[in-house]
Amino acid sequence: MFVYWAMMLSIMGMYTMYIAEIGFTKRQISIAVSMLICSSFISQNIFGYLADRFRSIRRLMIISNVIGIILSIILKFSQSTTTVYMIIFAWGFFLYGTVPLSEAWYMGILRESGDDREFGIIRGIGSVGYGLSGILLGILLNQFGWEIYSYYITISTIINLIIVLMIEESNDIVDIKGESISISEALRQIIRIRPLRTMVLIIFIYNFVLRGIYSYLGILVMDFGGGPISLGFAYFFDAAPEVITFALSTRLLAKYRDRDLIFIAFIMQIIRLSLILVFNSPIAIIVLGSFSGIAFGFLATAYKTFIYDVAPDKYKVSCLSLSESIIGLSGVISAPVFGFLFVKFDGHIAIAIGLLIYVILAIVLGINLYAPKGAKDAEVEC
Repeated sequence: MFVYWAMMLSIMGMYTMYIAEIGFTKRQISIAVSMLICSSFISQNIFGYLADRFRSIRRLMIISNVIGIILSIILKFSQSTTTVYMIIFAWGFFLYGTVPLSEAWYMGILRESGDDREFGIIRGIGSVGYGLSGILLGILLNQFGWEIYSYYITISTIINLIIVLMIEESNDIVDIKGESISISEALRQIIRIRPLRTMVLIIFIYNFVLRGIYSYLGILVMDFGGGPISLGFAYFFDAAPEVITFALSTRLLAKYRDRDLIFIAFIMQIIRLSLILVFNSPIAIIVLGSFSGIAFGFLATAYKTFIYDVAPDKYKVSCLSLSESIIGLSGVISAPVFGFLFVKFDGHIAIAIGLLIYVILAIVLGINLYAPKGAKDAEVEC
């Protein structure tokens, strides 16, 4: 998990700043981001089908890593706009699209040995790998320039491939699609059950803003006057705190309601975005990234548990899977929307609009959660 996410940072974390350095305009960067998000969304479903069809996740991971190595080599010898667009699209499809697949694989392996409760801490270690890789790559880019970028991707992907080859196939492959229930049935359950429907909508909007800003973090750091090292440390401060909340997920849910944790996540994001606008510097983006990491841990722990608990027994897995797909669609939509904001205005306006959305949703959620008992008739059930 550590190596996988360290490799993923080299591709997903730095590519927007890289293509800006080789001459892409903000409009072209927006197109590239949208292509990557869309291709990864498509591939998640295709890889899920293939894993179920051929009962093997390991082979898909091997193929994706081999293709990733080939793409990084091609990147070294070509910087034409069309070629870079194609590489970014392929990155999204063959590498970024494997994220849910990889987690399903690791979870299956842990289940075989009865260690599935350890997944939270192991996923948190992946976040540490992501953050440390950001610092290392940022320092190397600052020292040697962007000429080493493709080499870093190639080496990190080769190391990840070696690790994948060392892990045996799981005999308990997680059924990514769920039980033999049609998607339409699961969708009807989500629409029919009001708390489930409301939760999916809330997380959809939360993710819309989060992914919209995060997808352009490299451009945001540049708008605020930072460079590769600033971006690397921003990823570290954003990802590293996740290990804390992932590790404490069981205790947190035993002590607090899942909806309380989600409300706290919104408050932390509001504080983070507000302070970034006030201090207006790369340092603010870096340090306040820890708020986002902790908030993500709260949110991911809470909403998945909530959906699983609320969904009917027969539809629990399928409702959770479909809910994740619907929530993931928010990233596809937010990429061009926030791309437009970055192109027409700058990072300050994009953050201000994201902050406004969070404030409105937090007010609605807060009224729903903490309104006096006598006002329950006026509540919007969540």
